[in-house]
Amino acid sequence: MLPLLVYFVTYCLCLASIGSYAAAFTVRWPVKCHHNWQKEAHQLLNIPFKKTSERPKLGHRSCCPHCGQTLKWKDLIPIISFIRLKGHCRHCNQAISLRYPVIESLHIVSCLPLLWLSNDWLTLALYTCIMSSLITSAFIDIEHHLIPDQCITVLVSCGLLLGIISNTLLSSVVGMIVGFYLIIVVRWCYTVVRKQEGIGLGDAKLIAALGAWLGVSALPSLLLCASVGGILYTVVFRRTGSDLIAFGPLLIISAILVFYSSLWKNTLLLLSA
Repeated sequence: MLPLLVYFVTYCLCLASIGSYAAAFTVRWPVKCHHNWQKEAHQLLNIPFKKTSERPKLGHRSCCPHCGQTLKWKDLIPIISFIRLKGHCRHCNQAISLRYPVIESLHIVSCLPLLWLSNDWLTLALYTCIMSSLITSAFIDIEHHLIPDQCITVLVSCGLLLGIISNTLLSSVVGMIVGFYLIIVVRWCYTVVRKQEGIGLGDAKLIAALGAWLGVSALPSLLLCASVGGILYTVVFRRTGSDLIAFGPLLIISAILVFYSSLWKNTLLLLSA
C-alpha cells in the first residue's frame, strides 16, 4: 500500500511541475514569437529594431509581470503557492493569473487515469508528454490562434514512439499523412469557394500529429466529434461566419475523449477475457 501511495504522490508532483512549466510557456512563447516577427519585419525593411521583449525568456527565472520582482521558490510551488498567497503577488499585491492553477490542475486531472491505464513507465511518460502538449496548445490557440511547432513536434515524436512500442507504427504513419492532407484538401476547397482562408495550417499539423498518436482509424471519430463541438459552440455563443473560431481546442478535447474511450474499452476487454 505504501509503495503505491508514494508512486501516486510522486506522479502528482511531477504533473503539477510540468503544468507549472506549461503555464509559463503559454505566456512566454507568444510574446517571444511576436517579438521575433517584429524583429524580422524590421530587418526585411532595413529599419533599426531596438525594442526589447516585455517578458522573461523561456528558461529564465520567473518574475511578477506587474512589478518585475524575481519570485522565490516558495512562491512557485504549483497550486499550493497560489492558494497560500490568495492569488496575489507577495510583493505588489497584484492579482496572479488564474491560468497557472488551472493549467496545473488540468495536468493532474487529465493525466491521473494514465496511472491505471499504462503498462510501463515509458508508455506513461509518453502519454504524459502528449497530454501536456495538448493542454499547452489548446490554451495558446484559444488566446492567440497559434499552435506551437514545439508542441506538434512532441506530439508526433511521442505518437510514433508509441506506435513502435505497440506495433501500430503503420497506422500512426498513415494517420499522420491522411490527417494532414485531408485538411489541406478541405482548406483548398474552402479557399476556392469562399475566397478566404477557412482553416489554418496549424490545425492541419495538429490533426497530423493526432493521427500519428491515435492512428488512422481514430480520425473519423475525432473529426466528427470536433465538428459537432464546433457547431454547438457556434449555436450557443451565436458566432457568425466572420468570427474566428479556434478549432484546435475542439480537436484536442475530441482527441482526449476518443483516446480515453478507446483505452477504457481495451482495458475492459482485457479484464473480461
